[in-house]
Amino acid sequence: MAVSRPHRLKPRGRRTRSPKEPRRRDKIVLRARRAAAYAKTPTTWTPDIPTVLTIVFLIEAVAMIVSPRIRASRLALVLIGSSAPIGLWLFVYWKIYLSVFTTPQKDSTPITDGRWEKFDFLGWGEEKMVGQLLRSDQSSNDLLLYLHGYDSSLGRGESRCQHIQSFGINIIGMDQRGFGNQQGRMDWTLLKVIADAEAILEAAPQQLGFTPERLWIYGHSMGGFITIRLASHQSGWWEHALKGIILESPVSSFPKIIDNKLPGKMVMARPWVRHVLRREYERIHPDLPVRYATSELPYWGIPEVPILVIQAAEDEMLGPAHFDLLLEHFDNDEVDCEIYIIEDMPHTSKVDQPERAKRVGDWLEAMR
Repeated sequence: MAVSRPHRLKPRGRRTRSPKEPRRRDKIVLRARRAAAYAKTPTTWTPDIPTVLTIVFLIEAVAMIVSPRIRASRLALVLIGSSAPIGLWLFVYWKIYLSVFTTPQKDSTPITDGRWEKFDFLGWGEEKMVGQLLRSDQSSNDLLLYLHGYDSSLGRGESRCQHIQSFGINIIGMDQRGFGNQQGRMDWTLLKVIADAEAILEAAPQQLGFTPERLWIYGHSMGGFITIRLASHQSGWWEHALKGIILESPVSSFPKIIDNKLPGKMVMARPWVRHVLRREYERIHPDLPVRYATSELPYWGIPEVPILVIQAAEDEMLGPAHFDLLLEHFDNDEVDCEIYIIEDMPHTSKVDQPERAKRVGDWLEAMR
C-alpha cells in the first residue's frame, strides 16, 4: 500500500447529532452489554463425528500395517478406496482446528522489572489466570490495561508499559490465554481472551485497593482488535471510567487473520472452512454472540471514546489490508480518532521507536 503523507492523518471531530437522533450507544443498550461469550463448553460423553472417524481410520491403518493377509486381500483395496476421501477430510479438519483453535508452543519473553506484582484472578469459565500489576511511583487513580498481540507475551511489550507507568499511571496486564506462561492452548478462541480481559479489569480494584477513576486500554496487533471490542461493549466499574484507547498496528478483521493462518490452498475452500469454524465455535461457545463473518469492522464494534492509532508504515506481519479497513471506518467525522503512520517501526512489539513513545506520551498528557 502506498502510505499517505504526512505521517499524521488529520483528526476529525464528531458529527453533531440532533437531539432526537439515536446514538450508537443507545442502540447497544438493547443488546448484551458485555463483549465476549461466557457459558462453559458443555461436557459430553458422546464422541463427535470427526473423533469417531479418526479412531476408525487409525484402526484401519494399524490393521493394514500389522497384517500381511489384510494388505494382500481385495478388502484392502476396498478399504483404501473408501477411506482415502475420509482421511483427506480428517486431515483438513484437524489442520483447521490446530491452526485456529490451538496456540503455537513457543518460549515466552519474561518480564524483567522487579516492580511487577503477580496476582491470580478467574478468567473465562472461572479458570485460574495470572495477572501482573505495575504500580505508579506516585499517588494515582489512573489505570491502563495493556494487551499484547497473537503469539506474543506481556514481556515483549514491557518497555511500553514502563514508559506509560512513568507518567504516573498504574499498569495492569497478563500473558494472554495460551501464550507466554498462561494456560489455555487448546480450544483457544478470541472470545475467551476477551472474557479474560474483562475479568482482569473486574479484578483490578481489589488489587489496587481502590476503583480507578480513569482507564485507558492499549492494544497491540491482535490486542488492538480485542481493545476495539472491549471499548465498544463496556461493562462493570469501567463502563464510565474508560477515557480512551490506544491501538498499535491493530488487527481489524478476524477472517483476514484466518485466511493468512490456513496452510497452502486451503483458503480456496472457504465455504467448507467456514463450516468447520462455525461448528467448532458453536461447540466451544453455546452462547456465541458474534459469528465468523461479523468478526471484523464495523460489525465488531466502533468505540465512542477517543482513539489513538499508531501504525507501522510498512507492516510486515499484517500488510495493508487491516489498516485500510480501519481507515474506512475510523477516519471520518463520527469517530474521535487520531492516526499516525510511523516510518522505520516494525510490527513487532519487541522493538520500540522514539516517535511511537512521543505520540503516545503526548496523547495521554493531553487526555489528563
